[in-house]
Amino acid sequence: MKLSCLNCFSSDSRTADRTRQEAQNPENFRVFSYNELRSATNGFHSAAKIGEGGFGSVYKGRIRDGSLVAVKVLSIEVESMRGEREFMAEIAALSDIRHENLVTLRGCCVDGASRYLVYEYMENNSLAHSLLGKQQNRLRFSWETRRKISLGVARALAYLHEEVQPHIVHRDIKASNILLDRDFTPKVSDFGLSKLFTDNVSHVSTRVAGTLGYLAPEYAISGHLTRKSDVYGFGVLLLEIVSGRAVMDFDREYREHYLVQKAWEAYNANELVQLVDSALENNFPEEEAVRFLTVGLLCVQETAKVRPRMSEAYRMLTNETNVNDFEISQPGLVSDFMNIRTGQKQTTEASGSSYAVSMFSTANLGR
Repeated sequence: MKLSCLNCFSSDSRTADRTRQEAQNPENFRVFSYNELRSATNGFHSAAKIGEGGFGSVYKGRIRDGSLVAVKVLSIEVESMRGEREFMAEIAALSDIRHENLVTLRGCCVDGASRYLVYEYMENNSLAHSLLGKQQNRLRFSWETRRKISLGVARALAYLHEEVQPHIVHRDIKASNILLDRDFTPKVSDFGLSKLFTDNVSHVSTRVAGTLGYLAPEYAISGHLTRKSDVYGFGVLLLEIVSGRAVMDFDREYREHYLVQKAWEAYNANELVQLVDSALENNFPEEEAVRFLTVGLLCVQETAKVRPRMSEAYRMLTNETNVNDFEISQPGLVSDFMNIRTGQKQTTEASGSSYAVSMFSTANLGR
């Protein structure tokens, strides 16, 4: 971990000043003072607020070098120290790595019991807000843009899972954690739940945390987290990007709709192309769109070991690997064995295992 990251926890203002002087490149991780962030956000004014999540609020600001940033103000829950854990996990994951498709952590601030994280600002908000919102929003997403986003997220996860040492499992891949810059380049964000994996570790046992619909079933049951848990979340995300539909939907006639189940039914009926977003008005390459949906189904298979690694999924998306060489088995659905509603938090017993599923509303870093 960088010196500047370590100094982030020092209460010695002279040490923080030295760290700030060392950060000549504005892209370097650095320590901000509270006064800098207060000034950048106009006193954390409500007009600058651009998001709110389970761990605090996010504000748009302009720092001294003139660049726009998103400042996450973490709420520290004394009893559970959740905010402190997110703060540490985010810094551990992002302070030393750079990738085109990962959000850039510009720095942090420690002011007494308060914790702040500073990111690059994303002009086009999150994928959940921009694509999965109203019909008119989806019109901005051509097939080329959707391809760009899908490939970018796949590259980022392959980098985290297979190139970074130690490897990083994100643990909360979902549409609201994929941010979009002014060119719609995707940036994977929010590493507050992430876990580090060394080469000799196949899984870690942990409290189950994530978002209903994106949770890999074996992880929800056992608490055994692997890289294939992220692969499952990516598969769901891929189905959302191509279809323009949220992973869970609701209407009066059919009640809950689970996108994974819909895709599986369409696949068995040889009608996957019918799942492609109608907002595209047939302006898309049918063969490629069906391939993307097929890769999505391969990633959400119930049996984790038959899901592809992220680098393999990327090669399937780019057609370097023939997706038709792989047999698809039925997907796993957390909804099959848990009666959990979005926005709730509860502990459920299943197959003799106890697990807690926490639903987090992640703040967006753009507007």
